[in-house]
Amino acid sequence: MSEITSARPAEVVVFPQGAFMSMFIASILALILQCGTTTAATIVTVFTPTVGVGCRALGYILYGGIALLILFLTIISTIFARISETRHKESTTVKNFTAFIAITLRRISLFLAFLNATGLIVLSCLQFSHFLDNCYCNAGVIGRGTDSYITTSYEGWVSTMRTARIVATVLAVVSMAIYMTSLWIMNALSREIGYK
Repeated sequence: MSEITSARPAEVVVFPQGAFMSMFIASILALILQCGTTTAATIVTVFTPTVGVGCRALGYILYGGIALLILFLTIISTIFARISETRHKESTTVKNFTAFIAITLRRISLFLAFLNATGLIVLSCLQFSHFLDNCYCNAGVIGRGTDSYITTSYEGWVSTMRTARIVATVLAVVSMAIYMTSLWIMNALSREIGYK
């Protein structure tokens, strides 16, 4: 008697071993770099008289928030794209749906990145052209509301401004140092393992 064996398809591994750890490390490094530098810029503008959220600080906060949204949309898009790649032929509905979600999220991320970069360039041009040096922006109306005021003299604010700038500089330098050191370590480890 011959044995009848059922032909079962080989199990497809959606995510290789260590993929989530690599994604997690890359995401954390991106968050450290993005949040560290954007927060540093926001600290300087918030603690420069008039203290509070003004036009410049709001621009940095919006830039940082949209950048974080882009990061999360890109991660989700990558996961859906990988799921779509590894689906069997018999599950075309799932494959098509996950591919559609991945492509849609990627296009939304690309559009948001274009808007974010354009907004940052426009914000920089407005700052350097002194367009934001008006009563509304200088009074911090966005953050202070009806309690807004304009400081004509910086006396008494020098130590606050100096502290804010020192903290912001240290935060930005530490963020960059962590990011660059991590890249160097990961590059060295990948050469040791044999990745190209």
